[in-house]
Amino acid sequence: MKWTHALALNVLAILAPIQPVLIATGVLIFADLVLGLAAAWKRGEAITSAALRRTISKIVIYNIAVISGFIVEKYLMSDLIPATKLIAGVIGAVELKSILENADTINGAPIFLSIIKSLGSQNDQPK
Repeated sequence: MKWTHALALNVLAILAPIQPVLIATGVLIFADLVLGLAAAWKRGEAITSAALRRTISKIVIYNIAVISGFIVEKYLMSDLIPATKLIAGVIGAVELKSILENADTINGAPIFLSIIKSLGSQNDQPK
């Protein structure tokens, strides 16, 4: 049993540099889940286990992708190409796009357009 603890500690030590990246992708996935549930509720759609299962798949696949990119970057390319950041950037862009689409659905209009309109002053209106 001691060798499993040693193995787990070694794996955690190797992956420690990408902990913030894994946390950031996890936060984006969770935000997408919450806003996706709210958007589905607003559209009157049923929330099924199949839809929720996609979130688990995303967590596993995205983490494997980031970890694989880190291993390739660190141990095969000697930090020549920032594979971890490129992979995490693509994942972040996809999740952010999904979050914004869900926010638009919840808001009933494009969220950034609504924010810009609410920030405008009465002096900006044509006379």
